[in-house]
Amino acid sequence: MKKILASLSAMLLLATAAFAQSISVTSPSQNLKLQFKSAERSGSDVILTVLVTNLSSSEQIVNLVGGQYQTGMAASIAYDNDGNVYELGNIVVSIGNKSFSEQYCAASFPAGVPVKCHVRVKNLASDVSSLVKLKLCVLAPELGVKNVGSCFEINNVAF
Repeated sequence: MKKILASLSAMLLLATAAFAQSISVTSPSQNLKLQFKSAERSGSDVILTVLVTNLSSSEQIVNLVGGQYQTGMAASIAYDNDGNVYELGNIVVSIGNKSFSEQYCAASFPAGVPVKCHVRVKNLASDVSSLVKLKLCVLAPELGVKNVGSCFEINNVAF
């Protein structure tokens, strides 16, 4: 009986640790949903693939903001497991198959249709194994996301 209890306790501890490290996502609007798909290392960069869905009842313009929006204004930012901060030209974004941009990338998002988007965090140290937090800024005025600094938050992304 003691062995069974010890085994159950060990499994519970492992499950708790795995759950604590799971990816979490928050949205700046009830009309936008972000689903994390993958994170892959590409040299000294990591590329995250996400699906963004417009949950409103009509097609809307959505802007993903890279690491630099306008001088002095907040934009996307990432923090790695080694305490490094990535912003400005180190975060670039793209929607669909558009080119990466360090400022913003805009597209018309149909209602209820997931749209593939990419975030490239550049120049990571070779020993970095995860992003603890990525704040992916978005602008979608017709969906009520009007303030620069309104972000999806993606937490605990290992690669």
